[in-house]
Amino acid sequence: MCIQFVLAQSKHCDLLFKWTNDIEVRNNSFRTDFVEYEEHKKWFYGKLNSGQCLLYICYHGEEAIGQVRIDLEEHIGVINYSVAKEYRGKGYGTNILKEVIEIIRSEKTNIKKLIGRVKHSNISSQKAFEKAAYDFVKAEEYIEYYKLI
Repeated sequence: MCIQFVLAQSKHCDLLFKWTNDIEVRNNSFRTDFVEYEEHKKWFYGKLNSGQCLLYICYHGEEAIGQVRIDLEEHIGVINYSVAKEYRGKGYGTNILKEVIEIIRSEKTNIKKLIGRVKHSNISSQKAFEKAAYDFVKAEEYIEYYKLI
């Protein structure tokens, strides 16, 4: 399964807004409130222009199947990803988490480690990180998955 990673552009703002407010995405997020459109736009353009974030739309063929965001913090990349509702349960999450490693390497960043924090109740993301061969440590509020680059 080959996934293409395309850097997010202005045209993706509405698509990400739709995915952000998907009920399952909200339930699995650390901030579960519905996101208002103006707040989303401010956040989206802030991420695009920050220089501290790599935000990709993931495609399988012509179909946008999800997104992955890497927030840069020193030598650490903090992963946030989601898969569009109609593509869940098909292994895309695992593949995004595997393939993003090569994307990070090709971007010539100074990232030495990727981490993703997953709620204890988010079993599907836990399975995706584990199938993608990330190591983990359990904390009280979440499980932190990590991969050395």
